[in-house]
Amino acid sequence: MIRKFLYKIIYLYYRILNMPSIILNNVKIGRSLHLRGILYIKKARCKTKECIYIGDNVNINSSFNSDPIGGDGRTIFYTRYGGKIEIGNNCGISNSTIVSESLVRIGDYTNIGGGTKIYDTDFHSIDPDVRLQGDTDIKTRPIVIGKKVFIGGHCIILKGVTVGDGSVIGAGSVVSRSVPANEIWAGNPARFIRKVK
Repeated sequence: MIRKFLYKIIYLYYRILNMPSIILNNVKIGRSLHLRGILYIKKARCKTKECIYIGDNVNINSSFNSDPIGGDGRTIFYTRYGGKIEIGNNCGISNSTIVSESLVRIGDYTNIGGGTKIYDTDFHSIDPDVRLQGDTDIKTRPIVIGKKVFIGGHCIILKGVTVGDGSVIGAGSVVSRSVPANEIWAGNPARFIRKVK
C-alpha cells in the first residue's frame, strides 16, 4: 500500500517537472502518463502543431535511477522537418531515443528496452560530395512497430522497417529490414531466429 502511494508521488513529481517541455512542444498526451525522469523533447521545423502523440497508460523511464539497464541516458523524442512520433496505449519505453523526419508509429502494448534507438532517417547523405555541400538528398522512410511487440535493450531500428504484431527483437539487434508478425529476430544485422509460438 505504501509502495503504491510512493509511486503515485514519484509519477506526479516527474509529470510536473516535464510539463513545461510537454506544453512548449505541443505534445499530445493521453490519460495516466507515468514518467520517471526528465524527458528530452525537441521539435525542429515541424509542419503541424502536434508532432508527438503519447497514448493512454504509457510508462516512460528517463534516467539511470529509473532503469539502469538503459545506461545513464534519458528518453529523447526528436521530430525534424515534419516528422511525427505516435506512441500507442499501454506502452513502456526506457531510456530510449526516437528521431523522426517522416513517421515513427508504435502500436499498443509494445515495450521498448533500455538504450534502444529508433531512427527513420539516415541524417546525412551517403555521398561524401553531397554531404560537403549541405546534405540535400537525405533518405527517410516511416517506421511502424506493431502491437504487443517487445524490443530488447540497446537495439537499433532503422528507416523503413515494419515490425509485425507480437514479434520480439533480441537485445543489441540492428534491424534494417521488416520483421513479420509473431517472430523472434536478433543479431547484427537482425535475422529470423524462430516463431514466437
